[in-house]
Amino acid sequence: MANSNLGCGPLTVKYLVFISNFVFFLSGLVLIAVGGVAQGFFRSYLQFFSDKYETPAIGIIILGSIIVFISFFGCCGAKRENVFMLRIFSFLMIVILLLEFAAAITVAVMKPQLKKLIEHNMNESMTNYGQQPNDNLVTKTWDDMQKRYKCCGTYNYTDWEATEYGQSVSGVPDSCCINYSPGCGNNTFPTHTPLKIYETGCYEGLSDAARSNLAYIIGGIIILAILQILGVWMSCCLIKAVKERYEIL
Repeated sequence: MANSNLGCGPLTVKYLVFISNFVFFLSGLVLIAVGGVAQGFFRSYLQFFSDKYETPAIGIIILGSIIVFISFFGCCGAKRENVFMLRIFSFLMIVILLLEFAAAITVAVMKPQLKKLIEHNMNESMTNYGQQPNDNLVTKTWDDMQKRYKCCGTYNYTDWEATEYGQSVSGVPDSCCINYSPGCGNNTFPTHTPLKIYETGCYEGLSDAARSNLAYIIGGIIILAILQILGVWMSCCLIKAVKERYEIL
């Protein structure tokens, strides 16, 4: 590796570019983790979300992987003062920035659709509850959600009254019970014993959790974009300093 003849200012920029790219590497790993968390959430409640809501999470994971790869060019270019590698890094980083802005816009546009989508799919899936208690995905999803969010039905426990399962047991799933025991949700209708079951619906809890995951994705993209803009600016400054040094030599 050639010795650096850069001045104090450009030399400082050189090491800032190197350090910032190491930060990009770590940021890429964080982005992969954020995408993984979001993907895990949407997959857990696949019955209530369409496949298009998995796309942003998968996209964030891919984006994080690409950033980890691109940071290689930035680190090596800065360390070796290689103009070609620095230019590749700057170009690829600008492309990634554009993709991130496109992803942020896509997620923001999708948010208003979330309410109608969840409501429709939750009400639709309730009709399939209990058809195959041992292996039905809908049954397992509803039981998990009602236990986790301490809720019952989409809007409240009476939503189960219109379902085939609710009519067959004259009540709600056992997962609605505050103190769980087999058959504890039976004979809930037309009246139920106070404090026996959760009365509030699951829609609010699920939609809040979904919005939280989307907020993490958008927040991660914005923070990373700011760091990347600084990184591109510093790499351009380093390219200029390196070219000026060679012109002098």
